[in-house]
Parts: sequence; structure tokens; C-alpha cells
Amino acid sequence: MPTAGVGGNARLTAMTGLVLLALLVLEIASAAFFFLLAGNLAALGGPAYDVIRPVHFFVGFLLLPLIAIKLASTGYRFGRYYLRDHAYHEAGPPRPVPRIIAPILIGSSVTLFASGVEMWSFRNQFGYAWTAIHNTSALVFTAALAVHIVVHVREAHRTAAAELAGTPIAVAGAEPAKPIREPLGGTVTRRGLLGGGLAFGAVLGVGASGFPVRSWAFLQPMRPGEGTFDFPIMNYEGGAQKVDVTRWRLRIAGSVAHPLELTEAELLSLPTEEHRYAISCVDGWTAERRWRGVPVATLLRMAGADRDFGHVLIRSTSGYFWDHDRSHVLAGGALICTHINGERLDDDHGYPARLIIPGLLGQSQIKWIDELDVGHGGPQNFAGPRFDFRNPVVTGHLLDRDPAGLRP
Repeated sequence: MPTAGVGGNARLTAMTGLVLLALLVLEIASAAFFFLLAGNLAALGGPAYDVIRPVHFFVGFLLLPLIAIKLASTGYRFGRYYLRDHAYHEAGPPRPVPRIIAPILIGSSVTLFASGVEMWSFRNQFGYAWTAIHNTSALVFTAALAVHIVVHVREAHRTAAAELAGTPIAVAGAEPAKPIREPLGGTVTRRGLLGGGLAFGAVLGVGASGFPVRSWAFLQPMRPGEGTFDFPIMNYEGGAQKVDVTRWRLRIAGSVAHPLELTEAELLSLPTEEHRYAISCVDGWTAERRWRGVPVATLLRMAGADRDFGHVLIRSTSGYFWDHDRSHVLAGGALICTHINGERLDDDHGYPARLIIPGLLGQSQIKWIDELDVGHGGPQNFAGPRFDFRNPVVTGHLLDRDPAGLRP
């Protein structure tokens, strides 16, 4: 009895590919949102961020078993062809463009999703610059995927349509009147495998993202507790800091009439405000606290910032920085924070001073601030620096406790 193994493999590959295409479009759209954030091209927060962030993680984890099925089905066909299995060899070799694109697509997809899981877990086991790795592999993957779609989408659509319509698989050399044997149950097995992959991926997605219900995020590795300082700590570039406040000064410089250098005591003597709002991280956690400190607008006014200034680049003793638009630093509740829930900042959370601006992501809320540099025009585009492989996030179970060296 002739077998429909080649045709069945093609149908599984096509069906999986079209489901992947729909999900990847959604994932790439949400990734574009994060690229705007990382590039400092837009301040996207609030309700949009609260939906897009968990959706990005949900879809990312949902894709994992489906990508595994796609790689397995495609790899099986390639392997059988190159091992000279008669049926697969008779079906013909892969076309030249897919032969070239396939290794690039496979390599970039594995790197993309592996680095995404690493960033989600925030283990950073080996100290690599995961943001740069993830961003670069995303661009390579998207380009290779576009070529892959152009080459395969029409054929995949025809094959999937035949599968959904229940059209029998044609086998070269077989008589139409004779039954065609489909290994492992044929259509039922293919649909079961695809449905099982979707179900398993959905469980992973909910557990990793907390979407649509945050309390269901049973896989999420970082969760804030109830204590004042019981929320995750993320350090970039220079790593954790212990600032010697006898030497530390908060400088306000740049396009100002009266550059300032404030000691800790001078900063603490200024009028303060206290507000309750949340700080959120792209990795999935949110912590709500009471933040007390000196309004950024007060410090800029004291320094005589130019009336038409456009941005303020805020630096950390670690070397990390973020360039904030004028509207951010003048917003109500934008503070150089010194206290959380009425307690003085500790070393891990930015002592002696950190930035907190309601509605913005944690990656731009600088800890261990030592300078505000006022400038004209728009804020820097951070896409370049955030592709820099020399600047890894500093954390991880397999790294030294302080890989960058604590400042005395």
C-alpha cells in the first residue's frame, strides 16, 4: 500500500506554518512597541503598555511548542531527503532560496526565543548583553522570515486548504483507486499534534505572562512582595553600587544659569513631595509604593534651566543613563526620590537618590543618580547604545556577586 508520508509531512508543515504566521505577526507588532521604548523613540506607558507587555510574553511562550513542531516537521523532511529515503528523494530537493534561508531562520529563531526566555527569567547566567543579542536576532529573524513567507506562503495556503477541505493526499505513482496509507493516523494525528501544541503553548503563555489574569502567572520568576524594598532589582552596565555620600554630589549642569552640586544633606533639606504609584518592568512585574523626594522641576528651577530646554540626560554612578524628554521631567510626581514608604533608600534600590516618574518603565528610572544634564532639542535615540554588546545587564546566579566591583 502506498504511503502519504511526504504529503502528510507537507500538510503538517503548512498548517503549522500558517498558524505560526498569524501569531508571529502579532508578536512582531508587540516587539515594535518594545523597540520604540528601548530606542527612546516614544514614551509608551499606561493602559497600552499594561496590555501589550503581557501579550508579548504570552504569544512568545505560546509560539515555543509550535516552533518546535515546525522545526521537527521541516527537519524530518530535510533529513529523510538527504538520507536518500526513496519517497522524499522522489519528491525533489529543497529549492535554492529555502536552502539558504533555512539555516539563518533556524539560527536566528533559536537565538531570539532563547534570549527572550533568558531576559524574561532575568537569570543572565553568563553575563551576556541579552538585550543586544535579542534585538539583533529579532532583526535577522524578521528579515529571514519575510523572505521565507514570500517563498512559501502560496504553496502553504494551497496545502493547508486541501487539508482543511479533507482532500485526499495524492501520491506520485499510486493508483487513484487504491487506498493511501497515512502514518500515525493522518489528519487526526496532524490536527491533534497542532492542537496539543497550541494548548501546551497557551498554558506556558498564561503561566509566564499572567495574561489574561495576573494571578495565573505561576511560572513568573520575579514577583514583588509586600515589604518596602521587596521588589526585583536590575542593574545595568556598571552593576550594583555602594555610594560614598561624603564624596557624592548631585550635579545639575548643562543649559542652566546656575550649575548646582548638592550634598546629601542639602538634597534632604529641600521641600519634598510624596506620591503613591507603581513602577513596572518589561520583564513582567509591577510594584506599587509610596515615593518621596524632591520634584525634578524644583531642582531645574533652582539651577535656572533654560526656559526652552528640551531634555534632561540623567546619569547613574554605575555608568547607566537615560535621556528624558522635557515633558517627563516636568510631569507631576517626577521625583528625585530619597524615601520609599517613608524609609530611606537602601544601597540596592538607589541610595542616595534615584529617579521615579509615574507611567514610565523601570529601565528609565535611574538608580544612584549623580547628574542631571539639561539640553536643547529632543532626547537621544537609545537604539544604538542598546545594541551595544559591551553593556550587559549585571546580575545572574553564575556571576560573581558583584561582577563590576562595588564603589567604596
